[in-house]
Order: sequence, then structure tokens, then C-alpha cells
Amino acid sequence: MIAASLLKEIKLLSRDLHGLAVLFVMPIAFMLIMSLALSRDEDPQSGSRIALVGKAGDSVNTAFAAALQKERMAVSLMPPEKLKEAQQGLHEKRFQLVLHNPNQAGGKLAESLPLDIYVPPDTEPSWLAAVKGVLRQHYTETRLNAYFDGNSGISIDNKQLPKRVRDDIQKKVDEKNAEQFDAVSAFLKQNMLQDHYLSAAGTAVAKPNAVQHSVPAWLIFGMFFIMIPLSNVMALERQTNTITRLRLARAGAAGLVAAKLLPYFLINQLQFAGMLLLGRYLLPEIGVPALLLNGGWPLYALLSAAVSAAALGYALLVSVAAKSTEHAVVLGGGGVILMAAVGGIMVPAHVMPEAMQQATWFSPMSWGLKAFQELLLNRSGLNGITLYLQLLAGFAAVTLLLAVWLYRRQLQTQVRF
Repeated sequence: MIAASLLKEIKLLSRDLHGLAVLFVMPIAFMLIMSLALSRDEDPQSGSRIALVGKAGDSVNTAFAAALQKERMAVSLMPPEKLKEAQQGLHEKRFQLVLHNPNQAGGKLAESLPLDIYVPPDTEPSWLAAVKGVLRQHYTETRLNAYFDGNSGISIDNKQLPKRVRDDIQKKVDEKNAEQFDAVSAFLKQNMLQDHYLSAAGTAVAKPNAVQHSVPAWLIFGMFFIMIPLSNVMALERQTNTITRLRLARAGAAGLVAAKLLPYFLINQLQFAGMLLLGRYLLPEIGVPALLLNGGWPLYALLSAAVSAAALGYALLVSVAAKSTEHAVVLGGGGVILMAAVGGIMVPAHVMPEAMQQATWFSPMSWGLKAFQELLLNRSGLNGITLYLQLLAGFAAVTLLLAVWLYRRQLQTQVRF
């Protein structure tokens, strides 16, 4: 009896290829992608592109840049009059950070001003914290070396001098040492780095909070799961032979697809608006910073429509291609998770190896996330998100055309009388 039951289960499993795919193929694919995404073993600051703006020929700036280059950071030395040009390079992606040193090597240590750090608002906080630690360490070392080079103190070693003279000299040495110690102590207590966040227009903006960094990713991730209810409806149509009645009614494939997508498009918009409202009003009630939008609603509505179109195109293509609900879950749900893993939703792109960072451009979720960050964090206008809107619209057009073509074939070939 047990042997017969075991044989039966093995036969059933062999027929359920979709279930086996969920058990084996999807975990393996997810494991490979996440392992690659987290395989970078270099320090976060390695490869960072920095513009160091300061007085030309300044010994501290030169030594400082050399120390940063030893940390495998790409440093460009620029004179003070090119500060605006360096800041413009932030949003042109030539630099990730601009560091302005207003001090001079010969200046008094006690009168040192903080170094100004300029970054785009969409800068990843963990990366910025790592880079600031390196900047603080090497600037402190370089600046103190320059200070002691110019303040070598008093050195007396002559036993032939009278004791009174030696005592007087020692007193002056002690005073000099105490003066240097106080100057160094005051310098180390100063705020050495001062952050400035620059919008796409080059204006200073407030530091983004953690909610503004995280909510857009999960909002876009959720919108792509519209494929689950849509695929269930499509599978139900095939099971109940509704597709036959639609064909007998001489309904066109394009018209049927449009009628199907409109309700789900509206659901996506409600989902988008609902998440934003929850972020704005619910999160503060539980002690989390509110999700504050920058810019007007029309651009967010346009972005929401583009993301929804891409999500619905993918959902419809999967729903039409799938032969059952289980098949749709494997293709659709698994595909959504893989797109999220590749697209920087689950793992921030900046922690990935360079090859994986380039691979994020193949994920529609990445396009939506980048566009959202341009609006919410960098405060870009329509020009800042045009490329991402075009990519989303192109993906939607291709997937919808393929879905309509497959659906038309099904209407012609799967009709039963």
C-alpha cells in the first residue's frame, strides 16, 4: 500500500512540471542573482568619483588627493573658480561627490573651516557614510601633518647652559607644546565635514529621510504584482470556455484586451495613490518620518501610468502565455521577484559589482525606481525622467503587442463548439 502511494505521488509530481520549477528552478535562479548582487568584496568607497575643489598648488590638497587615490578613489583636483562646474558634474554623473576645501595649508589650525560636501539627494546614505569616514580620516592626518611641519617646536639639548636658563627654555617649550596640544584638540572637536544636497537644478535642498529612499522601491515592486489577479481571470476564462463565447460575439482581440486592462490600470493607480497617502499620514503615527513628495502631482501621475503600463504589459503577456494558474504563478510571480532582484529593489545597486550595476538597466523596475528617485529626491522635471518614461512605454508596447498577437491566435484556435 505504501509503495503504491509512493509511486502515485512520484507520477503526479512528474506531471506537475510547474510545481517542480517552483521548487528547483526559481530558488536556483534567485540564489545566483542575489549571490552575484552581493559578491562585491571591495570597500564601498572603492571606485568613487570625487572632485576635490581647493586652492591650486596647495600642499594639503595635493597630499589629501594622493591619500584618497591610495584608497582606489578617482579624485579630480579643481580650482575654487570651478566649484559650480564640479557641482554640475554631479547630475551629469561625472562625479558622485564634490568636496570643497576652503582652507589653505598655511592657515591657522584653530581657524579651520569645515569641508563642504556636495552630493545629489538620491545618494545612498550607507555609501555616503563610508566615504565620509575615509575623507575625515585622511584629511585629519594630512592637515595635522602640515601643521606640525610648520610648527616643529623648540629643541634644546645643551647641558652647559646654566640651570636658570635651561629652566626658562623648558618653560617656553612646555608652553609651546601646550599651545599645540590645545590647537590640535580644538581642531579634532570641530565639525570637519558639512553636507549639502543639491537638486537637479543646482539648488540646496533638505536631506532626504529614510522613507523617501525606501518606499518608492517597494511601491513599484507591488504594482507589478497586478499580474496575479489578471492571470487568475485569464485562466478562469479558458476553464469556463468564456473565450468561445467572446469569439462567437465577434469581439476583436485588441478590444477585449483594452477592456480587460482598464480596470486593472485603475487598480494600479489606486494602489499608487493609496501607498503615497499611507506614507504621508500613517507612517508619522507610528513614529516614522512622513513620505513627503517634491514637485507637482502631474509628473507623479505620469510616472504611475508608465509603470502601470509596463506592469500590465508584462502581466497580460504572462497571463496569455500561461496554460494554467500555476504556470502563471511560476512565470509571473517568479519573474517579478527576479526583476526586483536584478533591478536594485531588493539590493541597492551601489553595493553590486559593476557588471550587476549595468544589468539593472535590463529591469523595468529599475527604470521606474530611477524615475521616482529623480522626481522625489533630485527634484528633476520632465526632462529628468523622459528616458525612463520612454523605456517603460517601449517595454509596455512590446509586451502588449505580443500579448494581443497571442490572444488573437487563442481566439482563433481554442474555440470549441
